Amino acid sequence: MQSLTKKIIFNISFSLLFFIGTASAQTSSFRLQTADSLFKTKRYTQSMEHYRAIFASNQYTPAMLLKMAYIEEGLGQAGQALFYLNLYFDATNDQAVLDKMEELAGKYNLEGYKQTDAVQALSFYHDFRWPIGLSLMALAVLFLSVAFYLRRKKRNPVVALVLLFLVLSSLVGHSMLSTKGENGIVAHDNTVLMDGPSPGAGVVSVVGGGHRVEILGRKDVWVKIQWQGATAYIRDANLLTLTL
Repeated sequence: MQSLTKKIIFNISFSLLFFIGTASAQTSSFRLQTADSLFKTKRYTQSMEHYRAIFASNQYTPAMLLKMAYIEEGLGQAGQALFYLNLYFDATNDQAVLDKMEELAGKYNLEGYKQTDAVQALSFYHDFRWPIGLSLMALAVLFLSVAFYLRRKKRNPVVALVLLFLVLSSLVGHSMLSTKGENGIVAHDNTVLMDGPSPGAGVVSVVGGGHRVEILGRKDVWVKIQWQGATAYIRDANLLTLTL
């Protein structure tokens, strides 16, 4: 009897969760259609309200992110526009958007968007990180197998072991490079950067919204960032973290 009761409760709970999830998905889909219709008729502020609500529920489409960036740019909100363009790039890896971000950043004199050769090379590397990792693992297995084979044949496996060590070292380096650093966008104008994680710390700079910075760590309500070749701290409420 107790087992039957548990089964009934489980089935009811599962059904409720399924219904809620389905209803939520249908609501978001309807809201997205409404927002897109408003966007097509150039009622941008009304459509943006719907897009923001959808985004706040951790749902999005790449096309939606582009439209949000377009609206924010039209409103003169370069920081917000760049925020959505960054997210669009993370979702699609569309290289064309990098030129748009650099153009917009140059127009508003914003830092953190310069596409240097090193940045482009690292981006290219990240595009192929999985094939590179699989290739290195395959080489490691190959050289390990060769070393065991030579040992069974009572031959010196030193060369195979040296090659195995080099491949494993490369694999460790690859795993470290494959982890993308976390970045953020300064959310507001007149944002104060401090030299320590405290309101009583010294002021490093007062910056406008839209700058892209590398996140180095977090402590309470403070985020440690890279700013103009040095470290600084910004309140987390003043930083839009670039994560989907």
